[in-house]
Amino acid sequence: MTLARPLLLGTGCVLCLISTAVSFGTINAPYLIGQHNEHEMITRVAFQCPSGQKSDGICFEPRSLDQLAGYHQEVLGLPIPGGGFNGAVGAPDALDPVPEGAEAHCDDADYLDIPGYPQTRKEANEKLQICINHLRRQFRRGIVAADQLIDERSRVRPSAVDFSFPGDCTFFFPSLQVEIFSRPKCSAIEGFGRALHGVQDFYSHSNWGDQTDTSRPISESNPPGLAMNCTAPFLDLTATGPIPEDQIPHNLTTGCFILPDGTPGSLDCAGRITHHTLCKDYGIIHLDGTISDAGPGNPRSDVAPTNFVNAVRLAIQSSQEAWATFRKALIEEYGEIRGNMMICAMVRDDPVKDCRMRTTVFALDRSAKSSKPDPERAAYRVAQLVTNELRDRLSESRFDRMEVIEFAERPKVVSPMGYPAMVKFGDLDLVGTANIGRALDLAINETIKTQPETFADRAAVVLISTGMEAEEPNKSVNYILTQLQRAKDEGIRVHYGCLSVPAIEPEPEQDGHWKPRECAPGHSVIPAVMRTGGLFSYIHTLDDVKTIYSYVDLIIERGLATTDELVPENSALYPGIAVADVLDTDHPKTWFHYRASSGENVTFTLKDRALDGQGLGGGWGCFSVTLWDKLSGRRLAAQSGCGIEPLYVKYHSLQMVELMLVAELGENHLHQHHNPINVEGTDLFRPFIGADDNRVTGGIVFTVEVDTNMPHKHTDTTSTTSSVVSAKETVGISLGASETKTAEYDTSETVEILEETETPVAGERSSSTRTATSDTTATVGLDDIRSGIKAEREQEQTGAMKGRVPPVKDEL
Repeated sequence: MTLARPLLLGTGCVLCLISTAVSFGTINAPYLIGQHNEHEMITRVAFQCPSGQKSDGICFEPRSLDQLAGYHQEVLGLPIPGGGFNGAVGAPDALDPVPEGAEAHCDDADYLDIPGYPQTRKEANEKLQICINHLRRQFRRGIVAADQLIDERSRVRPSAVDFSFPGDCTFFFPSLQVEIFSRPKCSAIEGFGRALHGVQDFYSHSNWGDQTDTSRPISESNPPGLAMNCTAPFLDLTATGPIPEDQIPHNLTTGCFILPDGTPGSLDCAGRITHHTLCKDYGIIHLDGTISDAGPGNPRSDVAPTNFVNAVRLAIQSSQEAWATFRKALIEEYGEIRGNMMICAMVRDDPVKDCRMRTTVFALDRSAKSSKPDPERAAYRVAQLVTNELRDRLSESRFDRMEVIEFAERPKVVSPMGYPAMVKFGDLDLVGTANIGRALDLAINETIKTQPETFADRAAVVLISTGMEAEEPNKSVNYILTQLQRAKDEGIRVHYGCLSVPAIEPEPEQDGHWKPRECAPGHSVIPAVMRTGGLFSYIHTLDDVKTIYSYVDLIIERGLATTDELVPENSALYPGIAVADVLDTDHPKTWFHYRASSGENVTFTLKDRALDGQGLGGGWGCFSVTLWDKLSGRRLAAQSGCGIEPLYVKYHSLQMVELMLVAELGENHLHQHHNPINVEGTDLFRPFIGADDNRVTGGIVFTVEVDTNMPHKHTDTTSTTSSVVSAKETVGISLGASETKTAEYDTSETVEILEETETPVAGERSSSTRTATSDTTATVGLDDIRSGIKAEREQEQTGAMKGRVPPVKDEL
């Protein structure tokens, strides 16, 4: 059985056809020269990961293993000679401009203890030393190249590990390579792979693990066999200086190589043990590690088929030992953190994503408020579910670490920083109010203690709390804001899930459920959390496990830590969760997306959080919201408002459709009705402050939430482009106290825009001023969205909609 891979023809494989006699086989050409890509198969057996499993730092994931081992091609089970790619381990056999010499294959270190043998033991040792020195240099070359895999902050460099272009590494004709092709991952793998080639060849080309033909006398055509079951100690390629003599058995020999290669030897190899006499280069190696059909054409395999089996077994074991030594050398030279990151970058196929070495501290609220009135819906249980779900996801990386803190008035570490799979929860009987500031303080301290040199940008605190019992802005909130500022300064993201627990003494809702009371995070806390780069969310639905999974999805989409750099252009919306965001002059527009199913009714609610104490500088602002069919580019509705009354957009879908909700900053009408809490030395609001007069010039903190009549639908439905049905539907849009506009839509959906208007009372500001509009044509793509905006502007200029729809400031 051989490995078939329908991939590109590697030039190196074609070029090595001429040089096939110098090592374990590199290409798959059994009918021409007897090779079955033995180097590839030895390397794959040594380093392949179990099917479908992520690398543990020891095995190589498939695409990375391709670069090290190479791959071959077959058609209808028949090998294509030279088809595929040599890989780093096969590079010494390629014409570059000629194959590497005897030093790359441990040839010419031949010796036989008989009178008059052409080479002494000392001379044979010198030839072996030349081979070992060459392998040490290649090994060292890989160690040095690995330093370029990561940046000064120990993050994987995307360009250093990218195989999307130009594809496979190039291991031959370096003078002809464009510099962009010389990727550090290729260079690190090449150094290790070229050293690996010689390590494997030693067992094929020597008598280390051999048996001899006992029916014949010892001679240059029947050299003795050492029958060793262990690997050669001098193949430790981090060693320096001469090989200790006691590590070289007296009768150790490799073969003399020259073309033509045969038994007996000729030319410079006359009267000597030849490569042909000793080599065990050809045979079939299966991916499950079994070995069969040694030879033919190798006398040493003909003597005893187990000679080939032993050579392959020792080559696999020694290859694994060489990789262990390589990993140890990286850690010793670059330190544990950087060394482990380099190892991860070499073995993982998506190292930018997988090799982050993040730390996450979960701070879970166990105050009295978090466990009343219904234990089945307790906030602490929700916190456990969130932690478990994120733990399962982080467990895919052997580098991520987690810790659990539980808190009420005082926090306590209940599960120290360690592997995610080892996370546990406490059985503490915590009472009192939730002191969020203390929990954040301890979480930050624990983060810094874990990775004192490299925690910045790769650390996160996930806070799950029911919020504050009561507002104490001059004490507890200041403490929270101080810790959030500290997290921001230290490069630690804080994700705050604010749980809306059932009220203790409410009136039951009509459906019999307790009405939730929205969480109170504390004055000005939302923008402070977002300043750290984290996610703030109100979690309103505590009895649906899908809501918990969705909340974890939101954290992952945002990017758990700064090093993730996964902040999407469009943020997803999930039922039961209100997501906070900020619009300001630097970021005047943001996008959200939601997949509506056929027959689904959805309501999008956007709230300015100014009166909740979350306004930037204590003010409030104006913003607009536009609903689009994302795939067709058709605008469905638009609204704008100033003040603290919510904006609502209802939508009924007749078929599955990808919806995009665009929130955009509008004209400012700020009133300083709240004084912000000032924390000395902080700059939590700096991005939202105007440079000219140091005041808020357009910032607004808002939340967006989606409600649906299908809260339990599957969200992993395959997306399809929605079609447009040529049917006219009439939608009434209220434009004021006494004016209504009727618009016709070419649409297959129904859009309902909820509109509220208040007449200002003298001396007071308007709490809500809203207008709405919708396009009347179906269009496709972002360019058409831009065209729709342009058309709307033209309408505004003609006065058709003047005073009703605020102009759109920026194109999508």
